[in-house]
Amino acid sequence: MTSDTHREAIKNLLLEIICAIDSSEYQISVEEVEEEIESGRIMEFLGKRISIVQLTTSECELINEELKKLLDIARPQIEKYWGIKNSGLCYLTSLIIEAFWK
Repeated sequence: MTSDTHREAIKNLLLEIICAIDSSEYQISVEEVEEEIESGRIMEFLGKRISIVQLTTSECELINEELKKLLDIARPQIEKYWGIKNSGLCYLTSLIIEAFWK
């Protein structure tokens, strides 16, 4: 995956999550997101709930791996660092930004 493809895939994922948050249809907790990241299935979890059709299987696997690495570091800082208490989708968006915006 090229760097441009990588950035475009992450941007598209973030836009899809933002649309899901905006719709108010999805009540996903921070704990649900953490559990799915730990199990390495966050992308599959999202795929069953929101549209992530623009991502390839390899992009989904990369995102799963990177988020799993970041989870233990980010967990103690959720509320303090990002001010997130309730929305798992907001938490996931913050993790993605932290993991991939370099």
